[in-house]
Amino acid sequence: MTERLIARRTLVVAGALALLLPACRKDETTPVDLGYGYFPVERGAWVEYLVDSSWSFESIGISGSLRYRLREVVDSVYTDPEGRMAQRIERFVWDTLMNDWRIKDVWTQTRQSTYAERTEEDVRLLKLTFPAKAGERWNLNAFNSLRDMEVGYDAVDVPWQHGSLSFDSTALVRNYYPNNQVDTLIYRERYAKNVGLVERIRDTSNTQVNGTNGWYFRQVITAHGD
Repeated sequence: MTERLIARRTLVVAGALALLLPACRKDETTPVDLGYGYFPVERGAWVEYLVDSSWSFESIGISGSLRYRLREVVDSVYTDPEGRMAQRIERFVWDTLMNDWRIKDVWTQTRQSTYAERTEEDVRLLKLTFPAKAGERWNLNAFNSLRDMEVGYDAVDVPWQHGSLSFDSTALVRNYYPNNQVDTLIYRERYAKNVGLVERIRDTSNTQVNGTNGWYFRQVITAHGD
């Protein structure tokens, strides 16, 4: 092989590497989507829902149902007692007599690098983990004294539609409770990127000798904005 041929091949290889290296650098700097968009923290973001709740306690002869509109707003950002950046969530219900929103309660939340937490009715819950990945599981009650409940991502980055609203990427979280003929517990929460929670379902029942006692709750998105 002549020196001229060797030199020519060296130039060809060097040229190819020169073309590849910028592409490699570009790939290395492309940010990885960990799923933070499923749990927005920006001040002013809001979501409205329609809530349907029903209950039946056959053992004491009590049953009923309730439907109402709910609005959640990221009201402010603050530093919590643990030194973490957190958000205050104001929750309103639509008052038909006032024809206006009325404050219902206040929740708090924080999104960290590996998890998202919410305090609902004074109960700290581990809502999501990051990166969001189908099959990943965790203990919903890791931050409180309630009994362990295993939940996890059933699906991630899947489209979902409700009425006129459609979302390109949603993540479904469900529980893995071992239901049986006596006890049933169904937990479902669906999150949409850059929106947050779009659907929540709770279905619990306990069948006893004197009847079945249970409670059903569904909260589904009707509007959102920021």
